[in-house]
Amino acid sequence: MRRYIPIDVDDLPDIFDISLAGGVYTFRIDYNEIADYYTVTIWDADSNLLLTQEPLILGELVGYDLPDKRLPRIDLRVMDETNQANDVGKCNFGYTVQIYLDVVDPLGSETGDPTIKPLGYDPDESVDNYTDEEVSS
Repeated sequence: MRRYIPIDVDDLPDIFDISLAGGVYTFRIDYNEIADYYTVTIWDADSNLLLTQEPLILGELVGYDLPDKRLPRIDLRVMDETNQANDVGKCNFGYTVQIYLDVVDPLGSETGDPTIKPLGYDPDESVDNYTDEEVSS
């Protein structure tokens, strides 16, 4: 199961700070009652506006159409892991539909189980991966 960003849909706008990919960002979630959809606005730690009222669309990455290098360097995908929802409306968002950190470690480290070794860089692994023959050539 992926990790998601908890949103308080009962107290909107929901404004909160979150640490993602080594940076701190401020998120604001709003709801449009007329069209029944949610939007996200994102600021960086220096209060620079990075994304304004971006509609949350089921199955899409947040900010995908606006490639700003200052946005969090992690995929944030609006999705329903149960595959039951058809939209990100009031009946679904915050319940079965969430903004997920779209990172799945094949080893399962995203489950929060401290006994699972995460995929990626191992600080105890030897840096020298070359043999003497490979270095001299």
